[in-house]
Amino acid sequence: MPAFLIPAPERVKQFADHLEFGARVLDVGTGSGVLAKLAFERGVRDITALDINPAAVEHTRKLLPTATVVHSNLFENVAGVFDTIIFAAPWSEGEIKTPFDHALYDCGVVERFFRDAGPHLAEGGRIWLQYCDAFPRNFQRLQHWIHDNGFVIEASWTLSAWGQLVKRQVNIVLYEIARSSSPVRTADPGA
Repeated sequence: MPAFLIPAPERVKQFADHLEFGARVLDVGTGSGVLAKLAFERGVRDITALDINPAAVEHTRKLLPTATVVHSNLFENVAGVFDTIIFAAPWSEGEIKTPFDHALYDCGVVERFFRDAGPHLAEGGRIWLQYCDAFPRNFQRLQHWIHDNGFVIEASWTLSAWGQLVKRQVNIVLYEIARSSSPVRTADPGA
């Protein structure tokens, strides 16, 4: 097993075909650093990449010596705002036993991502999230996590691919997400 996730070429291509970068880019869960490298290749010079996996951080620091690469659990060790936030999120169900497993299993990380992303997204900025429908419960909850935290899906692109973990065809969806112009729903304290 590799020390960090190396995304399938079709997943990288989906980002490459649609992703539009702003001047300041944050690559959350950078893994192999391939999306941060794509930003650099497209002319972005203010790139911050983060990962919870120390092996991914070390690799990305070597790959992109001019980027700011941070060992962080989501936004824990990140300051500032970004025009573009990229997250090739984990989507499967399972138990995290090794640092590599953070790249595979969504044990609440995507929900936390949307809860904490707001202060780090610049006005007019975009979140680019890639997620898979292989685990329907997680996929259905994704819409709520986005909308309940004050965001809206601006566009989406779907690609059908072989899901190695589930051993069947799955849909991988790339979302372009912005701040909602509607107020965020909050729980009624009297309910």
